[in-house]
Amino acid sequence: VVSHSIHDAHGNRKTLGLIFPGSYTFNTAASERMQITSGSCEVKVAGDKIWTPYHHGQEFMVPASSSFEISVKDGIAEYLCIFA
Repeated sequence: VVSHSIHDAHGNRKTLGLIFPGSYTFNTAASERMQITSGSCEVKVAGDKIWTPYHHGQEFMVPASSSFEISVKDGIAEYLCIFA
């Protein structure tokens, strides 16, 4: 996983990144809106029982003080993470 932070004109932080094939777990401090901008992945937010597929143009929400698992099977998934 490669992630780069950016700040907009209002000081809001966002991250842009690449997720290479594999499975990863991330913890959240703030709530996050994850937009998949290229590729595909499967996600399981803490408390969910099933993995949900996401593709280019789709997004998912992760609550603050939580976690999520993300899995990329083939290729690279690209994302934009917006912190709320």
